[in-house]
Amino acid sequence: MAGGDRRLVQPPGIVMSVRALAAPILFLTVVAGVFLLLALPLSVPVGPFYWDTLIYYDGAARIAAGQTPSVDFMSPGGPLGYWLFYAVLKVFPQAQGLYAASFMLLIVTGPLMALVVHDVARRNGWVALALAVPFLMFSVLPFNVEQHYPYPGADGFGIYNRQPAQLLYLLLSALLLVEARWVRVVSVAGCLLALFLIKITGFLVALPLVALAWLSGRLTARQLLAVLAAFGVVVAGLEAWNGVVGAYLRDIVRLVELNDGSMVFSLLRGVSIHLGQIVLALLLAAVLLVLERRGILAGLKAAAFLKVDRAGLSAVFDTHSAWILVAIAAGTLFESENWGGQAFIFLWPPVIRCLTDPALARGRRQLLLWVIAVAALVPAAESVAGRAMRSYVAQLRYERMVAPALGPIAAVSQHPESFERARLMRELAVAFPAYYALAADRGRLPSYIMYNEPEFQIAWLAAVAEGVSAIEAYEARTGTRFETILSLNFVNPFPYLLERRAPRYVSIGADPFRTIPPLDARTTRSLEETDLVLWPRCIETVANRRIRAIYAAGLAGRRTIALSPCWDGFVRPDPANGRSPPGGEAEVSSTLAAVGIR
Repeated sequence: MAGGDRRLVQPPGIVMSVRALAAPILFLTVVAGVFLLLALPLSVPVGPFYWDTLIYYDGAARIAAGQTPSVDFMSPGGPLGYWLFYAVLKVFPQAQGLYAASFMLLIVTGPLMALVVHDVARRNGWVALALAVPFLMFSVLPFNVEQHYPYPGADGFGIYNRQPAQLLYLLLSALLLVEARWVRVVSVAGCLLALFLIKITGFLVALPLVALAWLSGRLTARQLLAVLAAFGVVVAGLEAWNGVVGAYLRDIVRLVELNDGSMVFSLLRGVSIHLGQIVLALLLAAVLLVLERRGILAGLKAAAFLKVDRAGLSAVFDTHSAWILVAIAAGTLFESENWGGQAFIFLWPPVIRCLTDPALARGRRQLLLWVIAVAALVPAAESVAGRAMRSYVAQLRYERMVAPALGPIAAVSQHPESFERARLMRELAVAFPAYYALAADRGRLPSYIMYNEPEFQIAWLAAVAEGVSAIEAYEARTGTRFETILSLNFVNPFPYLLERRAPRYVSIGADPFRTIPPLDARTTRSLEETDLVLWPRCIETVANRRIRAIYAAGLAGRRTIALSPCWDGFVRPDPANGRSPPGGEAEVSSTLAAVGIR
């Protein structure tokens, strides 16, 4: 060194090692901080279909009572989501429900993404950052890309659509940007297993991505066998443990039978909703196809003369255009049966890979790629982040719900006018029940977007709180205790709120048009043994009537008790504690149950 300059120059290897170690530690620290937020008394602004969040409370209460998803109750998603939510509530029992449901997947994806970040950071810290930041944003913010109501509010629905999109993001990150073989195998196996147990359609659209990885040489045959072996061992272990896998697959078959709509219509609907993003992604793929045409043509020419080797396959299948096109196809298929989620967020890893390819980083072509890539990626990120910012700013002026009977479920807020309208909605339902009954008679809702409206969701939560208080008051007055409770409604939060049990074999997330199979003998028997079946009177809907009609055979011979203006109870004549509840208004026959007597 010259003169007195004795500054130490760190070898590049040490700098890279420190960066590679610091990146996953920082990532996991952020994830831990996210979970610690659940210990705070947070609230979320109520948005459309918020009651979907309460499906997880129903599932958690059933798991706490010893039930197993699919084995003991049918659900709209796979078992993993309910297990994770139950685990989160064990650690944070007062957690805000939507945040708990949104953060819970980080139990799985957090460690796996940390491995990916560690591997990528060894080569390029900026690329690792570009992967980690969007992933965390999409994982933490409870907002969909689509907007189903114009006023600010969080999306309590589409949770099990957002989660597969986040797992596909992680899967493509591992396949395209990870070099360490063991990290790739562990990450891919973990993603496939989680996708399988969260939502089967996410798993199915992941298979072409894994196949492309094998064809392109990103997964060797040995690595693919290791992935399949790990996946098979865990699935077989779960099946041997409690039969959940077989029951889950049977549930999927039944759901397919209940939802046998036109696949062509579903695809067209999915494309139309996300047309702008799809067109821009296709434009990016087309530009890349032009830039990569020589290598692709050489590979195809070799294939035509049966001279295909690993390099030839890679020239065709390991191209940026191929990965983006397959990701677009997978996303289109996945979104065809979704009404809300984080569509096409998994385009980020293949797009980041093409933007950091030195072969494409030259002159005007690089500028063109950047412009199209930003145009393709930004809309989804802007929609989620922009809606979150708007909702949280608006929440500063919102009123928090006061309903002690709901516990942490009441940790929601909305504009004071929404609470006024919710109270008015309840008053109208009590004073003019014939209005809502007439709409149900016609097979319609009073408003086409009633479930989207925050005031309906608030009114429904308030009605649940009223029902909890009414049940407790009735039990105290009569000395009766209802051990098993079912609500003839979309969700059944009462077992969770009252620390009781829900009947086995009864679907959660009860949509009579999509998720409730025909009644069988064991479900009928379980309904007959249920102590209290609740009938919601505020607001009577055609969906509730259909649920009641489907379960009619299990409701015969019950007595009706008036619990409150918004709730009737159908009570067993021989409750478990041996005391028959007094004061019945009428018997509920299967005929009356089928027509929905008010």
